[in-house]
Amino acid sequence: MKNKNTLPVLAGLLGAIIIGLSFLFLKNIVNEASILSILSFRFTIAFFTMSIFVFFKVVRVDFRNKPILLLLLFSFIQPVLAFSFQTYGMKYATSSEAGVITALLPIFVMLLASIFLKERTSLIQKGSILLSAGGVLFIGFMSGVEGDANMLGFILIILSVLSMAVYSVLARKFSKQFTALELTYAMMAIGMIMFNFILLISPEKMDYSLILQPDFMLSIIYLGFFSSVVSSFLTNYMIANMGASRSGVFMNLSTIVSIIAGVFILNEAFYTYHLVGTICIIVGVIGANMKGIHTGVSNKPIQGSPVHHLK
Repeated sequence: MKNKNTLPVLAGLLGAIIIGLSFLFLKNIVNEASILSILSFRFTIAFFTMSIFVFFKVVRVDFRNKPILLLLLFSFIQPVLAFSFQTYGMKYATSSEAGVITALLPIFVMLLASIFLKERTSLIQKGSILLSAGGVLFIGFMSGVEGDANMLGFILIILSVLSMAVYSVLARKFSKQFTALELTYAMMAIGMIMFNFILLISPEKMDYSLILQPDFMLSIIYLGFFSSVVSSFLTNYMIANMGASRSGVFMNLSTIVSIIAGVFILNEAFYTYHLVGTICIIVGVIGANMKGIHTGVSNKPIQGSPVHHLK
């Protein structure tokens, strides 16, 4: 019983740390290759890494007699739609604007989960989710949201957030039919196919000489394996065992990790508003997980347990 409650929380914490650190590695290579090339490299490495684990039976996946078309739809929403909207939205919106909009994700997840999954949150949980989102919003606004916000960028980032919210709800729904590893494997496969196809038909060309650059490969391996495979598995496992609403609030913890990494690794400044926002996020996460959610979907552990799949 204790593991049933502890493991999803640990998955959420570890996933937030991995995602929060990913911006450091992305920052190392974003000027060396196009975003589309990075996504292509990232998901190609992610898929082949998982395929090696599957081939040698380190992990087990089984798609027989399962609704594959629904799985393809799920995998198209995340990562293809979510990453595409986010990536191209960043061309027209600033990083601070994108951060502020993305902070609304737990709220969208809570609303969609209440409608489609019949998840009911207590008043304390609702307030905690809003407090956590408010902490990220506060940091974003105090950091300075540039004035010339582009409407196209705003719309694309909103569509990215909505895609991620729909993904969270579908991950909970599909966790009865697919394991967390199967969901992750499908996501990496569709991501590899779609981003390579888009790169193939676009004017951009893949620069294969980047493979010979150690710094680029170190960053892309982190993004491909840890930030894609591991974080996606942890997120799918957390959603399957915790529910969509409570899981959504963990995504804001990555903001704290990014701030800490920026201070200690990049020597960025740490202001009072960072501390206030961080406290709001942490208190919000704790409050959202203080009491179980009453839901129409079973809360017993789904087949996504790491112990169930790792040989």
